[in-house]
Amino acid sequence: MKKIVWFVFLCCIMVGQPVWAQNKVTEQQKVKYDKGNRDQKFLKEYIEALKADGQTEILNGVVDEYLMVLPLNERYSGGNLSDFVEYITHMNTKTIVDIIENWDKLSFTEEQADKIVEKIDHVCKMDLFQVIMKEREDGKGPIMDCSSLQTALRKSGIPVSNVRRQTIEMWQYWQVKDITGMIGAFENMFVESEAAQKEKADNGVLDLETIFDGVILGSMVNYILEESNLEQCTKILDIMNLVVEKNDNSTFVDMIAKWKDNFEGKKMMIEMGEE
Repeated sequence: MKKIVWFVFLCCIMVGQPVWAQNKVTEQQKVKYDKGNRDQKFLKEYIEALKADGQTEILNGVVDEYLMVLPLNERYSGGNLSDFVEYITHMNTKTIVDIIENWDKLSFTEEQADKIVEKIDHVCKMDLFQVIMKEREDGKGPIMDCSSLQTALRKSGIPVSNVRRQTIEMWQYWQVKDITGMIGAFENMFVESEAAQKEKADNGVLDLETIFDGVILGSMVNYILEESNLEQCTKILDIMNLVVEKNDNSTFVDMIAKWKDNFEGKKMMIEMGEE
C-alpha cells in the first residue's frame, strides 16, 4: 500500500512539473512585458507561452503589440493573420486601425479578406454593445472614443458594412453631444447613401443584427429623443417614416416603429409647449 501511495505521489510531481514551469515562465515574461519590453522575439515567445498557459484574455494586447513591430508585408501573413482573427477582441487596437488604413496596400485572398472584414465588423459591434451594457449599469454616458477608427474608415476602401461605419459615426457624434450629426449618420445608415442602397440590394434587407445593433442604436436614439428640439425631432421622424416604408425586415421595422411613436409623442409635447 505504501509503495502505491509513493508511486502516485511521484506521478503527481512529474505531471505537475511542466505546468508549474510553464506558469513560472509566463509570469516572468509578464513582468518584462509590463515593464515595456517590446522586442519582436520576446513578444513571439510570450504569445506562445500565453497560448500554452491558456491565458487567452491577455492575448489581445500582446498580439496587437507583436504584429505592429513586424514589417507591413509580414504583419498579417500566415499564422500572424490567424492570431489576428482569433485573439484581437477590441475595436481600438492598433492592428484594426492599421488594416483599415493600409487596406489597399495589403494583399489577401478573397477568403482571407472576407474573414478580416467579418472580424472587424463583429469586434466593433460587440465592443460597442458591451460598453453600452456597462454604462447602463453605472449610469454614465458613452466613454469610449473611436475617433481613430472613425478617421481610418472615412479614408479607407475596406468593405466594412455601411451600418457599422454609420454606427461609429453616430457614436462619435454622441461623444460630443452633436444631435444634428447623430441624425445625419442615422439617415446615411438607412436612406441617403449609395452604400446603404447597394447593401440592401445585395442582401435583401439592411445588414442589422437586431439584438446587438438594436441595443446600440436604441441607446443613441433614446439620447436623441431626450435632447432633440422640434426641428431635429421632425427630421428624424421623416427619416423613420422612409425607413419603415422601404425596408422589408419586419423585426427591424417593428423596432423603428416603436422609436417613431416615441418621437411623435415628443413632437406633440413640444408643439403643445409642454417641453
